[in-house]
Amino acid sequence: MKTFYFKLLVAIAALCCGQSLHAQYANQGAPAMMPAQQMVMPMGQPGMVPGMQPGAMMARAPMMGAPMGAPMGTPMLGGPMMGAPATFIPASPAFAPPSQVVPAGAFGVSSKGGKGCSGCGGKGGKCCSPLGWDNDYTIYGEFLYLRARDAEVAWGIEIDSNPQNPTIQVSPLAVADFDFQPGFRFGVAKTLNDCTRVSAEYTMWEAGSTDAIQRNDMNNVIRSLVEHPSVLAAPGDHINGTAQYDMSLDIVDVALQRAFYYDNDVYLSWLLGVRVAQAEQQFNATYLGQIQRTVDTDIDFNGVGVRFGLDGEFAVNCQWSAYGKLFGAIVPGEFSTTYTQIEATGPNPVINTGWDAGRVVTMWDLELGVARVSRCKNYRVTFGYTFSAWTNMVQTDEWINGVRTNNFIGMDDTTTFDGLVARLEARY
Repeated sequence: MKTFYFKLLVAIAALCCGQSLHAQYANQGAPAMMPAQQMVMPMGQPGMVPGMQPGAMMARAPMMGAPMGAPMGTPMLGGPMMGAPATFIPASPAFAPPSQVVPAGAFGVSSKGGKGCSGCGGKGGKCCSPLGWDNDYTIYGEFLYLRARDAEVAWGIEIDSNPQNPTIQVSPLAVADFDFQPGFRFGVAKTLNDCTRVSAEYTMWEAGSTDAIQRNDMNNVIRSLVEHPSVLAAPGDHINGTAQYDMSLDIVDVALQRAFYYDNDVYLSWLLGVRVAQAEQQFNATYLGQIQRTVDTDIDFNGVGVRFGLDGEFAVNCQWSAYGKLFGAIVPGEFSTTYTQIEATGPNPVINTGWDAGRVVTMWDLELGVARVSRCKNYRVTFGYTFSAWTNMVQTDEWINGVRTNNFIGMDDTTTFDGLVARLEARY
């Protein structure tokens, strides 16, 4: 009898010291003809795993005594022989400290990995899900390589010098158009909880284009396509010309983002915030010949509006994922435009006009790509392609045509942008 109790006490002491858990003893008041209740391990410790069920640690307790008058060692009805030790399974050492344990199914933690992020960077096959915002702060920078489309300006053409209407073109048009140009985006985000964060970011992109034209035959001339037609005459035709065309975007976004669906493989979130946008287009064309002329235009837009959208990501494995973003913005603002034409002789400026109008510009952004996150989720890199459309915009070619024709109706075109996006995040 003493041997049995001694072994039982040793087993309980080992269990308590190894796992820092407290066992509850079986019901001492159970009738002798009924098996004692199973011992129950408290579930308050976060290190508890499903495999450590109470029945796996301690078999049913043996009868505590023989029937009255029975010889020593006689088993009770259906019970084990007096003095036989209870079955004991050693406690598993694979418990994580309570500070590292995250409940199963929590956002951003893989239930398949078992240990979650325990031992980040190790060679084991268990890891975190690449999704989620389980950090306090995020600092990120993006490299943009974008091209503006549907924004070109045709500004000159070589024609036969014989006076005809319409003129006869003898060479390709001189067009100022943009190629892919670099830009950047920088932002910070603060995680409020597993599902919510706030962010602020600044985006800057600038593009420039230069072009030139020169007549290929002494009998031909260069005809301007941006000068006011009232000042055009035979002496106004040129022998060459140059053009400079610039565009810039400056955007500030402040937003609240919240996940509305998430698990270890997929998360979806919505975004709502404020956008401050500024866009500028500057054009200059200079023509040389019998009379030197210069045309300058400037278009500025400034607006403040609301931004909204959806952001989703799908985990491919423990570190790779595919993502998609669809954002929109409604930005009321003001367009301010100018047009000046200057000649080397005579009073200047020959033409000096401007136009202001309020517009509501809508902006749509779509980005698709892939992402890779470090094993501890401290760093994340994304590579994608983005498409953007700014509608109800006043464009340079429309503004010049409006001045040349004195018709300012219908200046509401769409400017599009597309290109590569690479992003680096640091999470703490």
